[in-house]
Amino acid sequence: MAIYNYLATDSSGNPVKGSMSAQDEKAIIDRLQEMGFMPIGIDLADPSSTVSESAAGSSLSRGLFKKRVPSSAVMHFTHELASMLEAGLPLDRSFSILAGLEKNEVFKNVIIKIHHGITSGGTLAESMQEHPLVFPDIYVSMVRAGEAAGTLEDVFTRLNEYMEASRKLKDDIKSALIYPLLLIFVGGIAILTMVLFVIPKFATIFSDNNALMPLSTRMLLSSSEFMLSYWWAILAAAAVLAIGLGKWVKTDSGSLSVDTLKLKLPIFGPVIQKAVLSRFSRTLGNLLQAGLPILEALNIAVKTMNNGYMAADIKPLIDGVRRGRGVSVPLNEVASFPPLAVHMLTVGEETGKLDEMLLKLANNYDSDIKVSVKRLLALLEPAIILVMAIVVGFIVISLLLAIFSLNDMPL
Repeated sequence: MAIYNYLATDSSGNPVKGSMSAQDEKAIIDRLQEMGFMPIGIDLADPSSTVSESAAGSSLSRGLFKKRVPSSAVMHFTHELASMLEAGLPLDRSFSILAGLEKNEVFKNVIIKIHHGITSGGTLAESMQEHPLVFPDIYVSMVRAGEAAGTLEDVFTRLNEYMEASRKLKDDIKSALIYPLLLIFVGGIAILTMVLFVIPKFATIFSDNNALMPLSTRMLLSSSEFMLSYWWAILAAAAVLAIGLGKWVKTDSGSLSVDTLKLKLPIFGPVIQKAVLSRFSRTLGNLLQAGLPILEALNIAVKTMNNGYMAADIKPLIDGVRRGRGVSVPLNEVASFPPLAVHMLTVGEETGKLDEMLLKLANNYDSDIKVSVKRLLALLEPAIILVMAIVVGFIVISLLLAIFSLNDMPL
């Protein structure tokens, strides 16, 4: 099959350019007419400028590894595509417009390649599946279900709502953490400045006068001297520790240990658990609304949980559904789901509205997370200020005690 470049017009007279693979020009003309286009010109693509599908895919994959497509670009693309389909534009025409509007070169190449896939007779889900770094499993699965049911417009609307809800929750948490992180950064800089620059000046005065310094002052001066003398060793040790922990976390045992520890944290553990359950519930609810079988939807939703311990804990639910036990019965065997969540999903299964109940549960968890984060920050901010005040107060008092000790020096 050869690749042809074509120029045509749509029903409104707008020019449409693209490329398509076919046996001959007649097949291209037939295909364009089936799509509702009026062919104007068809030329055989330059063989030197074309590449095979595998070469194009591998080249694009290398490009994606160098520069990842931002999630905001995918979300904007989903929103625009949902609006175009809702307005009645054909799918290939929508992709042609979006490719021309996209500013991110990597993502633009992805859209062009998908456009080429669907104009060549492939399905949208198959074309998107070739780019797993851009479109995750949930995205491709919902698109596949929408194509099968003829509800692509509704699917992209749900995907847009799903991505908007996830982004909003992340943005709310990030906004709430800005002030505490700023406090830690500014306080840390102030303490380091005192330890590395202010305290050494006092050390010179005290050593020149052979003053008998208090214990707290000697500890402070020793710490300052150690940091000034061995700062390179401290940085090297921190780098080695960070690299070692990073490699250990990537292992199965290390990742599972970290995920388990997160859930056992005294204050943050419940918030993390709610965030994981919210993501799982929202993903599963959207997949079920798109028409996926519950077993396939469960397997995809588990991959989005971002917590190995909870993902392993939910396996009895998947095994129960596979054996035909339904959802409510095996759900009681899952320790990660609180009783209220189990009750809500049981009611959803009994009433045949499991997807709606899952989305409602996710919204409830999102609301609880926002309230919990606000409460944590209400405690965290004064705690950070108190810790900084104690450290700075210790430094100041130690220096003042050393200055007062100068009065005890023999003349």
